[in-house]
Amino acid sequence: MRGVPTVVVVLLSLSVAFAACDQAAPPTEAPPGPAAAQPLVATAAPVIAPVTWPPAASVDRGALAALPEAAAHAARISQVPVLVPSRRELLAAPVLVAKEHWTSFWAKTESITVSLAMTRLARKYPGIPPFRGDHAVRGAPALITANEGIWTASWIENGVTYALDVECASPEAPACASDALLRELAAELVYVGGVGAKTAGDRP
Repeated sequence: MRGVPTVVVVLLSLSVAFAACDQAAPPTEAPPGPAAAQPLVATAAPVIAPVTWPPAASVDRGALAALPEAAAHAARISQVPVLVPSRRELLAAPVLVAKEHWTSFWAKTESITVSLAMTRLARKYPGIPPFRGDHAVRGAPALITANEGIWTASWIENGVTYALDVECASPEAPACASDALLRELAAELVYVGGVGAKTAGDRP
């Protein structure tokens, strides 16, 4: 299972995926020169996406109160709007980490492990339009994938890239035979705050 230590790798991968789509191959009769052959990473500068903070009144006070003190504190100081599962069994003992440009949530029950990565950092490449997933999650275009029994949904909300992972304790569990549980948990995510929650409600 991918735990909290791999969150940074996940965040960077997702920000690149949503900031750009695949490049078209160059014409065979015009081979690229040395400059064009350089890796995209060499020319892509990191971009801090502007955050759109939800209204302060939309903070789910019940879910916030259900978080342990350390997790609730991390939610309050987060630089991105923090979404968490609304199911109380996932709020009993989660790990919530808030850093300068990203926040992560991780929780485990006897049957499933859930993680949510949230980042405002992206890389944009000149000449490559933004990527749009062919699914919909929380009303936004999304990518939904499955890898080694882990279902992942990635989408942009509040100007932030979110990636939700769901893994069943047993690979044969019916709950993880399809993306149904992943979609249910994504739909049930609630907003519990961040540094912008104190002022967002006062904006016109």
